Amino acid sequence: MSVNKAANLRSQYEDLCRELNMDRETEDMSWKMFEEVLQRSTLEGEPLHWFCCALYAACRLSYTPTVGESNAIVMGNCISLNKMLRCCEISISDFISKIKVWHEMANLPCSFLRQIERLERTPGITFHLYCRYNDIFEKLFISSPNDKKNTKYRSVARCSSTKLYDLCWCLYLCAKNEEPSYNMDIVTSFHLLLCCIDLIYINVLGENRIDLVNRNFVGFPEKWGTSSYDSKQLHNHCIIGALCNLAGALPNDAKDMKENHCKRIFTKFFKIKTIHGNENTFLGIISNENFERNVKSLNSAYEQYVLSVGEFDERILLSNPNYRKGSSDAGVEGHSVTNPQTPYTRKHILPNKEDVPEPVASATNNVKKLKDIAKISGPSDFIRQAGVETLNKIYEKLTKMQNEFTSALNNADVGNRFKTAESLFFYLLDKILRVETRTKPNINIKILLGTETFITTLIVCCVEIVLDAYQSQKKFPWVLTCFNISAYHFHKIIEIVVRSHDELLSRPLIKHLNYIEETCLESLAWKSESPLWDIIRTSALPTWSDVDVDNLAKRNQSQIQQSPNCSAYETFSSTIVNESTRRDLFNSARESSNANETIVKKQDGSRRTASLTIFCRKFYKLAWIRLKELCRELMLAEEPHLNKLWTLFEYSITQRTELMQDRHLDQMIMCGIYLYIRVQDIKFKSFTDIMKFYRKQPQAQSRTYREVLIEAAEEENGSHAEYRDIIYFYNNIFVKNLTPYALNFSGRQQAQNVPLSPHPTEKQSYPRKLSNNLITVSRMEKSEHSHSPVLTYEFSKSPGKNLEELNSFIRSRGKRNLPFTEFDSSDGPIIESKIPKKTPIYLEKCRGILQDRQEDIK
Repeated sequence: MSVNKAANLRSQYEDLCRELNMDRETEDMSWKMFEEVLQRSTLEGEPLHWFCCALYAACRLSYTPTVGESNAIVMGNCISLNKMLRCCEISISDFISKIKVWHEMANLPCSFLRQIERLERTPGITFHLYCRYNDIFEKLFISSPNDKKNTKYRSVARCSSTKLYDLCWCLYLCAKNEEPSYNMDIVTSFHLLLCCIDLIYINVLGENRIDLVNRNFVGFPEKWGTSSYDSKQLHNHCIIGALCNLAGALPNDAKDMKENHCKRIFTKFFKIKTIHGNENTFLGIISNENFERNVKSLNSAYEQYVLSVGEFDERILLSNPNYRKGSSDAGVEGHSVTNPQTPYTRKHILPNKEDVPEPVASATNNVKKLKDIAKISGPSDFIRQAGVETLNKIYEKLTKMQNEFTSALNNADVGNRFKTAESLFFYLLDKILRVETRTKPNINIKILLGTETFITTLIVCCVEIVLDAYQSQKKFPWVLTCFNISAYHFHKIIEIVVRSHDELLSRPLIKHLNYIEETCLESLAWKSESPLWDIIRTSALPTWSDVDVDNLAKRNQSQIQQSPNCSAYETFSSTIVNESTRRDLFNSARESSNANETIVKKQDGSRRTASLTIFCRKFYKLAWIRLKELCRELMLAEEPHLNKLWTLFEYSITQRTELMQDRHLDQMIMCGIYLYIRVQDIKFKSFTDIMKFYRKQPQAQSRTYREVLIEAAEEENGSHAEYRDIIYFYNNIFVKNLTPYALNFSGRQQAQNVPLSPHPTEKQSYPRKLSNNLITVSRMEKSEHSHSPVLTYEFSKSPGKNLEELNSFIRSRGKRNLPFTEFDSSDGPIIESKIPKKTPIYLEKCRGILQDRQEDIK
């Protein structure tokens, strides 16, 4: 960097610090951090934005002494984040994106990253709750005449509807910051908001403010405002039930929040004078005597909290009239609150879209469905067939994982969350086992229940479903860290749950499960600590041809599950499990588990587990869909291009597998496409074009191409992992490994006749539920038709015995043959239909042919 440029940066930085009134110690710490990062990294974009990151990090790492208690300190230096963002001219979404990168470049502690993750989730949740708050407030209160009169003679102390609106929102903001558990998820936060509205509503009634109250509200008390109304009972009046009916919330949970949490919070507020009024009845908050004092004290308390923790000031919503409109596509200071896109996985079998797009309503709807099965407190009679010993082991596992969950969250409501997950676990376990026994009547369910990986992953999946239903701040892959389970094992259970939930899970929850399965396949399963690498070290990674169902059927490898819908029994019982892992849970099932290990022996003598086959099959299908969609946008969707690109991609995965370690599937796809473009000398296609079209895909994230691993961390010398952008990775690593092979597809070099690899097809592989939710179309299992004799019948040509053989074969398989008589009893009792019968044309032709044959015989 030139001297003049360095001097200009320093001058710009100092001007910013003067505007923020930054203390000298924090200013020096921040500049030192900025210089260190600048020496080893390239900072793209506005320097002012990176100054913001450096200053925020320095502020959060500093401490400020306070007046009062001895040795009392506050974390941070009390600089407003809102003011910092405004001075640096950066939106909160851009700031969060950059501060995450800054965390990596500056080697900041993990605790700092957790603060950023909390900061990232808060604005979106708060905005959705604010939209609901606005809708509810308009149904409870009316605009007072004082709001519309612009007169300086109006009483300042008297509460108007606008000031009441601000007061209630500020009360909620202060209340939710009392304990971290109140910010745990959107449902809990919504119930707390309803309790705050309930308190303010009672106070409005207590002040006899007939100019504010909407008498059409369902919770409006009878005879209020008349002489016959007993005002002494007012403090016992509760509108929580009416609010829940109005907002679609959960009445029992909201009332529990009021009795066990909010009363304690409000009592504390009265004692420490955050709220002034009657501490016993919780009334008098909006009286002429206390209203202005309460407005000031609540704002002061909230401002002190925001400055001490460095969070976004959520009172900004009150100052912008556009936020009061509650537009679903709006956001907080540029912070996106759009719904997640639909992932490619199993997109065609998602349930119909539900009429609850709003996040708060969607969350409460999901929780209501889970509450419906909360009465399930143990295994069904069907599961109990496995025996007491097996059930005791399952209970031990549940207890152990509940303790881990409670320890990780450390708040009051974890027990209820895990109990809901436990009920869901027994519900899904029963559904899965019944499906298994229907498809394979002779299996012993004790073997499946004796597989630790199956039980553990199902419990973890249930916990993840509950957390997502509540829209918890603990986002995937938090559960994997909490329960110390690998993504490679966890991905196995997801498809099984999606197929077995029996319409319990809503469309958003199924989309979430599909999303986390893709996340496991694309990156998490390829982490350096993943057990996938242990399997790869013992056997080469198979190609698509090795795991394709049709190819396995042709080679008659019946010991591998050939259906794309792998059963739980074969998915988990076929995994090679070492003795120490198996001994941890189900010693009683050791012999049966050993007897059911399925191993495929390749021709070269290597061994590959069936779980690897299933993993690779899903991985290749996902890669093919993403590659094909990206090529379509790039106008490279012609078959010759696609075949060569797929062959190049498969080579990079199977022959240069180490490139995937701690990296992302999409990084390999984008680099492979660009390398192909270069060797083919295709004009007007740049890496920028690839990234532009990649961002259209539902799973796309900017960090995929901005943060690519270049060099892994080494514990021996204490070096940190190095991350750069995808261009750097392509030029310095990818090209060196793949160029020699990629040149086989160039127009200049055709010396080697490289065979093109087969790619996945778009065949319908999963049961598909049609739009009316009454008809399900599923593919016939391979075992039913792969070895079936070929029987044909041509109308007006084939002899009658061919038709008899065809019917005889179908009847022997248990399928219904064509009814040539009105009372064909081959399928059992006939159920009369209320629909008028109309003989199909093909049936009339068949009857005519049969009659002609019979007349010829006579």
